Amino acid sequence: MKDKLLYHIYIFLFGSLARLPLGVLYAFSSFVYFLMFHVLRYRKKVVLNNIKTVFPSWTTDEQEALVRKFYHYLSELIVEIIKVLHISEEEMNKRVEAYGTDIVEQYAHEGHPVFVLMGHFGNWEWAQQMYRHVDNPAVKCQIYRPSRSEAFDNVMLRLRSRFNSTCIKQMQAYRSILKMKQDGTPFLVTFLTDQHPNSAIMKYWTSFLGQDSAYIVGQEELGRKVDARYVYLDIERPSRGHYRMTVRPLEPAENEEYPYTISYLKMMEASILRQPEIWLWSHRRWFITHQEYNRWRETLRTSKPHTI
Repeated sequence: MKDKLLYHIYIFLFGSLARLPLGVLYAFSSFVYFLMFHVLRYRKKVVLNNIKTVFPSWTTDEQEALVRKFYHYLSELIVEIIKVLHISEEEMNKRVEAYGTDIVEQYAHEGHPVFVLMGHFGNWEWAQQMYRHVDNPAVKCQIYRPSRSEAFDNVMLRLRSRFNSTCIKQMQAYRSILKMKQDGTPFLVTFLTDQHPNSAIMKYWTSFLGQDSAYIVGQEELGRKVDARYVYLDIERPSRGHYRMTVRPLEPAENEEYPYTISYLKMMEASILRQPEIWLWSHRRWFITHQEYNRWRETLRTSKPHTI
C-alpha cells in the first residue's frame, strides 16, 4: 500500500515537471546542482577521488573544474530523464541523432541476437531512442538493476518502456535471453556494463582509464551461448539537450579470455577521455585494487568470512 501511494506521488511530481519545456527544466537544474553540490554534497568525495585517480597530472584547479562540470551535467541529466515521461517523438527526434543502426539490422538479418554494450555515459536513458531506428529485430530489451524502492523502480520502468523497449531484471536476464533464443525470437539486448562487479565475482581484471580494474563478463558469457553479435553504443553530446548516438561493431581484442568485453572497455575509455564530464564519476569504481582483492580472498580461506 505504501509503495503504491509513493508511486502515485512520484508520478504526479515527476509528471508535472515533465510537462514543462526543457528550457524551463534546465533552469530548474541549476537548483538541483546547488542542492547536490553545495548542500547535500552528494558523493563529492567519491567523484573527486575518482577524477584525481584518473587525471593525476592535472592541476587541482583542473580537477575541481571537472568536478563542477560533472555535477552541472548530472543535474541536467536528471531533468532530461524526468522529461522522458512526457516528451514527444518529434522533439526526441530533434534531440537524438542515431547512426550505424544498419549494423544491427544486418546482424539480425543473419539470424544473430544483438548485444549492445554501453556505459553510464551521456544520457543512457535516452539511448532507447536508437530502438526507433531499428525495424529488425522487432524485440528490443534492456537489462536493469532494480531499485531498492519498489515505487521508484516502477516509475523508472514506466519511463524506460516509453519507446518500445522491454525491461528485464538483471537476475532474470539469463533465463529470459535463453528462452527468446530457444523460441527463435530475433532480439536486441542492451547492457550497461561499466559498473564495478560485486566483491564476490571480481575474477577478471584489466587496465581501464589507467587503473587496475575488475570488470563484468556476464554479457559475453551469455552471448556465447546464444551466438550473439556485439556492438558498442557510442554517445556524444554536441550541445545541451542534444546527443549523437552511433552504433559501432566490436572487433574482438587479441589474446583475451573475453575479447569483446575488453574491446568494449577500450572504446568506452576513449569516449570518456573525449568528453569526461558526461561519465558517471559518482560510481565507486576503484574502491579496491587487484592486490587488495587477492589478499582479501586469501584471508577468507584462513579466517572467518567477512565483507569488504
